[in-house]
Amino acid sequence: MAFEYQILTYATLFYMFAWLPSSVGKFRSFGGRWLASNREHPGKELLPWAARCERAYANLKDYFPAFVVAILLLGVLGKFDGTTSVTAALFLLGRVLHFLAYAIGSVPGRFVSYLVAMGANLFLLVKVLL
Repeated sequence: MAFEYQILTYATLFYMFAWLPSSVGKFRSFGGRWLASNREHPGKELLPWAARCERAYANLKDYFPAFVVAILLLGVLGKFDGTTSVTAALFLLGRVLHFLAYAIGSVPGRFVSYLVAMGANLFLLVKVLL
Protein backbone atom coordinates (compact mmCIF):
# COMPACT_ATOMS: atom_id res chain seq x y z
CA MET A 1 0.00 0.00 0.00
CA ALA A 2 1.26 3.48 -0.83
CA PHE A 3 2.53 5.51 2.12
CA GLU A 4 -0.03 8.25 1.36
CA TYR A 5 -2.84 5.69 1.76
CA GLN A 6 -1.34 4.59 5.07
CA ILE A 7 -1.32 8.20 6.25
CA LEU A 8 -4.93 8.56 5.07
CA THR A 9 -5.81 5.48 7.13
CA TYR A 10 -4.11 6.87 10.25
CA ALA A 11 -5.77 10.25 9.71
CA THR A 12 -9.15 8.53 9.38
CA LEU A 13 -8.60 6.63 12.62
CA PHE A 14 -7.70 9.90 14.33
CA TYR A 15 -10.81 11.52 12.85
CA MET A 16 -13.00 8.63 14.02
CA PHE A 17 -11.92 8.96 17.66
CA ALA A 18 -11.24 12.69 18.02
CA TRP A 19 -14.76 13.18 19.40
CA LEU A 20 -13.86 11.21 22.52
CA PRO A 21 -12.15 13.94 24.61
CA SER A 22 -15.08 16.34 24.30
CA SER A 23 -17.51 13.54 25.15
CA VAL A 24 -15.51 12.75 28.28
CA GLY A 25 -15.71 16.45 29.12
CA LYS A 26 -19.46 16.44 28.56
CA PHE A 27 -19.77 13.44 30.85
CA ARG A 28 -17.74 15.20 33.54
CA SER A 29 -19.62 18.47 33.05
CA PHE A 30 -23.19 17.25 32.67
CA GLY A 31 -23.25 13.59 33.71
CA GLY A 32 -24.04 10.33 31.98
CA ARG A 33 -27.78 10.85 32.14
CA TRP A 34 -27.50 14.01 30.02
CA LEU A 35 -25.06 12.32 27.63
CA ALA A 36 -27.55 9.49 27.03
CA SER A 37 -30.48 11.87 26.57
CA ASN A 38 -31.74 13.94 23.65
CA ARG A 39 -29.33 16.60 24.88
CA GLU A 40 -31.44 19.54 25.85
CA HIS A 41 -29.35 22.51 26.96
CA PRO A 42 -27.92 21.50 30.35
CA GLY A 43 -28.07 25.00 31.83
CA LYS A 44 -24.38 25.13 32.65
CA GLU A 45 -21.10 25.54 30.80
CA LEU A 46 -18.93 22.79 29.41
CA LEU A 47 -15.51 22.50 31.07
CA PRO A 48 -13.08 24.84 29.26
CA TRP A 49 -10.74 22.08 28.07
CA ALA A 50 -13.69 20.06 26.78
CA ALA A 51 -15.07 23.09 24.93
CA ARG A 52 -11.67 23.56 23.28
CA CYS A 53 -11.61 19.86 22.30
CA GLU A 54 -15.08 20.24 20.81
CA ARG A 55 -13.93 23.22 18.72
CA ALA A 56 -10.78 21.36 17.66
CA TYR A 57 -12.89 18.43 16.50
CA ALA A 58 -15.21 20.77 14.58
CA ASN A 59 -12.17 22.29 12.88
CA LEU A 60 -10.90 18.82 11.99
CA LYS A 61 -14.28 17.96 10.46
CA ASP A 62 -14.10 21.10 8.33
CA TYR A 63 -10.66 20.38 6.84
CA PHE A 64 -10.41 16.58 6.71
CA PRO A 65 -12.56 16.10 3.56
CA ALA A 66 -10.18 18.16 1.40
CA PHE A 67 -7.29 15.94 2.51
CA VAL A 68 -9.23 12.80 1.64
CA VAL A 69 -10.05 14.19 -1.82
CA ALA A 70 -6.43 15.21 -2.42
CA ILE A 71 -5.00 11.81 -1.48
CA LEU A 72 -7.59 9.85 -3.45
CA LEU A 73 -7.17 11.99 -6.56
CA LEU A 74 -3.38 11.89 -6.37
CA GLY A 75 -3.56 8.10 -6.14
CA VAL A 76 -5.97 7.75 -9.06
CA LEU A 77 -3.84 10.09 -11.16
CA GLY A 78 -0.63 8.24 -10.27
CA LYS A 79 0.99 11.36 -8.83
CA PHE A 80 2.38 9.96 -5.59
CA ASP A 81 6.06 10.77 -5.10
CA GLY A 82 8.44 11.72 -2.34
CA THR A 83 6.90 15.15 -1.88
CA THR A 84 3.38 13.77 -1.49
CA SER A 85 4.61 11.26 1.10
CA VAL A 86 6.26 13.95 3.20
CA THR A 87 3.39 16.37 2.77
CA ALA A 88 0.74 13.81 3.71
CA ALA A 89 2.70 13.00 6.86
CA LEU A 90 3.02 16.73 7.63
CA PHE A 91 -0.73 17.11 7.26
CA LEU A 92 -1.40 14.35 9.79
CA LEU A 93 1.25 15.62 12.19
CA GLY A 94 -0.11 19.15 11.89
CA ARG A 95 -3.69 18.05 12.57
CA VAL A 96 -2.76 15.95 15.60
CA LEU A 97 -0.61 18.76 17.03
CA HIS A 98 -3.37 21.27 16.27
CA PHE A 99 -5.86 19.18 18.22
CA LEU A 100 -3.49 18.81 21.17
CA ALA A 101 -2.50 22.49 21.18
CA TYR A 102 -6.16 23.51 21.00
CA ALA A 103 -7.04 21.16 23.88
CA ILE A 104 -4.37 22.56 26.19
CA GLY A 105 -5.02 26.15 25.15
CA SER A 106 -1.71 26.87 23.39
CA VAL A 107 -2.55 29.59 20.88
CA PRO A 108 0.95 29.74 19.29
CA GLY A 109 1.07 25.93 18.99
CA ARG A 110 -2.41 25.88 17.55
CA PHE A 111 -1.53 28.58 15.01
CA VAL A 112 1.72 26.99 13.80
CA SER A 113 0.27 23.49 13.55
CA TYR A 114 -2.77 24.85 11.69
CA LEU A 115 -0.47 26.54 9.16
CA VAL A 116 1.55 23.35 8.69
CA ALA A 117 -1.55 21.23 8.08
CA MET A 118 -3.23 23.82 5.87
CA GLY A 119 -0.06 24.37 3.83
CA ALA A 120 0.35 20.62 3.37
CA ASN A 121 -3.25 20.25 2.26
CA LEU A 122 -2.97 23.13 -0.20
CA PHE A 123 0.24 21.66 -1.62
CA LEU A 124 -1.47 18.31 -2.20
CA LEU A 125 -4.49 19.92 -3.85
CA VAL A 126 -2.31 22.06 -6.14
CA LYS A 127 -0.31 18.95 -7.06
CA VAL A 128 -3.58 17.34 -8.21
CA LEU A 129 -4.06 20.20 -10.68
CA LEU A 130 -0.50 20.26 -12.06
